[in-house]
Amino acid sequence: MNEALNTDAGAESPNVPREGESLSPVVAAILGTAVAAAAKRGGTGDVVRGLIAGLRILRATVEEEAGYTMAAAVDNAIRTRLLADNLSRLRVTGHEPEAVPLPDPGPGATAAAAIFESAAESCLTVNAHAEDNGPLEHAVFAFTAQLLQQLGGAPEWRSLAGELRRPMVDGPDGEDVEVTLH
Repeated sequence: MNEALNTDAGAESPNVPREGESLSPVVAAILGTAVAAAAKRGGTGDVVRGLIAGLRILRATVEEEAGYTMAAAVDNAIRTRLLADNLSRLRVTGHEPEAVPLPDPGPGATAAAAIFESAAESCLTVNAHAEDNGPLEHAVFAFTAQLLQQLGGAPEWRSLAGELRRPMVDGPDGEDVEVTLH
């Protein structure tokens, strides 16, 4: 899984973009396809839940591979995007924007979560073939921007941050263990 964050600086790959090329359009295409597929199977709330599931995969992979500090950097990037959206709305309207509540999961939320988790994993695969972690950074930004668009505003950071962490359950030894799908 180390290749998911592209930490091997000497790795050669035939799929590495040439100098000056970017893999960001690939990440954008993956996310656009996922949004369209999830929207066909559920409502806006389901798409929002799917986007959160995708962000959770991205954040969890960063935490597993690079540690808590890098996961905190992902959290900060997401929170900064929420703040920028709120400041933009404040500038346009002159009123402090209200936090948008996260919707409850609907009947299409499970399908949307599977779609966006797959999209997040595809973005991690693209990142593994990049020279740097640009595709991963773009994926976090794009998933967050799409979340804001689907919600029509920024959610409260604390509620979103709680959703971005994998739930914990009691393990066989009585200690907390993260719940994963894999």
